[in-house]
Amino acid sequence: MLVTPAPLESHRPNNKEVFLDESQQQQQQQQQQQQQQHHQQQNQQQGPPISIIVIHKVIKQPQPDVGGRTSWGDAYSTTDDTASLISFVSDVGGEASIVCGVKLRLWNGKTLFSDFIQEGLRHQQRKSDDVVMLYESPSSISSEEQFYNSQVYKFHDYPRAPVPCKAVLGPCRYSLMNGATYPSYLRESPPEGLLEHWKSTVPGFKEPSFVSTISDTSLVYAYLPMENVQNHLNDPHIHYHLSGKDAIGLMTQKTTQRLSNTRDRRPCVCKISHSMGSKGIFTIRNDEDEARFQAFLQKSGNPPFVITEYLVIERKVSGHFFLHPNGEVTWFGSNETCLSTKMKDGGSKWSYDSTIVMNQQEHLREIQLPFVKDVIHYCQSLGFWGLCGVDVVFDKAGNGYLVDVNPRVTGSCPALMVSRLLKELHGFEYCLFRHNSRFAFRGTAEELLNQVRVFNEENQGKVMVILYSFSELNPTQTLVNMAVHGGTSLSYCESVLDSFAPVYSTSTSSSSSSSP
Repeated sequence: MLVTPAPLESHRPNNKEVFLDESQQQQQQQQQQQQQQHHQQQNQQQGPPISIIVIHKVIKQPQPDVGGRTSWGDAYSTTDDTASLISFVSDVGGEASIVCGVKLRLWNGKTLFSDFIQEGLRHQQRKSDDVVMLYESPSSISSEEQFYNSQVYKFHDYPRAPVPCKAVLGPCRYSLMNGATYPSYLRESPPEGLLEHWKSTVPGFKEPSFVSTISDTSLVYAYLPMENVQNHLNDPHIHYHLSGKDAIGLMTQKTTQRLSNTRDRRPCVCKISHSMGSKGIFTIRNDEDEARFQAFLQKSGNPPFVITEYLVIERKVSGHFFLHPNGEVTWFGSNETCLSTKMKDGGSKWSYDSTIVMNQQEHLREIQLPFVKDVIHYCQSLGFWGLCGVDVVFDKAGNGYLVDVNPRVTGSCPALMVSRLLKELHGFEYCLFRHNSRFAFRGTAEELLNQVRVFNEENQGKVMVILYSFSELNPTQTLVNMAVHGGTSLSYCESVLDSFAPVYSTSTSSSSSSSP
């Protein structure tokens, strides 16, 4: 059966071929034309383009690190003449430099999330004394959730994640780098012992304050738009639009090709437009795969989706930054998702852990900035600013594709920031960050804290385990977001992670995919 997407309207699968009707096509074209006209006007206001100096890199073969895991180094680089580095980034904390058409500076190691928000509000001359930082994600599958979006800003998070993931693990992880300027929203108090652990492990830690309620008068910097929040810092309609995978094609041409149906070109990839946590991504190779996707659509409320070409991916890189209201960018860093196994059809499965290698940061920044430039210009043309993240994948030939834009703080960003601090303090090069609910500590939270404390004391100056958040489910299971910093290799970091948080459950939805 042929399946076609409805990029701007909910798709309703049935037993007949489905196409956009004439009115839907006209509406889609009008909206795209308006977005493009707005973008062009913004570019004209920014003045003439900057001359491009092309820098080519030699593509090298990946080399194993000391422990055997693949460390790509300079294995890939962009070769697009219009998207090459034009100058070097300034020293940390210095004046911003123009890099690939982006006015960019590196994170100074001191300014934290709520500090950035205050700076942005003052730049816009907006009221900045009653602001709440909201890091909890919304849900559209359960009315029991604290932030339930059922009408306008639907995010498809089926199947439902464990409640602690939304209420505790994510918000606490981001609160580590929130700072003290504005409070962070948390349903209940942080887990006992977490703040003390942060004080003993994170250099220069600034303790955040927490609130459990949000008043109707508070200005809210939201992780994603929430239907029951009265005052969003960013326009929630624009925020929602930027969160959708159907918006990527409006931002850049450096992305995967969109397809009109699932029949003419297989394999292909179907992605729920406003999905979260790598959910709702299906590779369609045959009619059986298509039937499974149809069943998912029906169970998850028939969300809109996009169809793209299938790629055999060799590398996945994520970049994290703050977009200021004036269009400048503060760059936090990049992490990779390592290739775990190869499948018979040429596809890939990926590790659940985020890999951070400090001596690769400059190269990773270079190969991502051509894609980031397009995202920044589009977001700025719509008036959006704040924390952002992008995912770029590379094929075997080194061709890059922007496959995901997250107009929010992204999962590995706090670990990247801490890695910078520990690199300066101890010279640590490696970090492996684990934040998937498949993994858990087999014991109580108190036992976890004690074991981590002993490990850090025994390995002081050599390697450090940091708990970014945790939530005790029962005496034998504590969910945890944690990282190993330092050590002699990524393989060593992985072995330490496995000793603290091995795979606990195989029933949790997998986040691996052959093609994002």
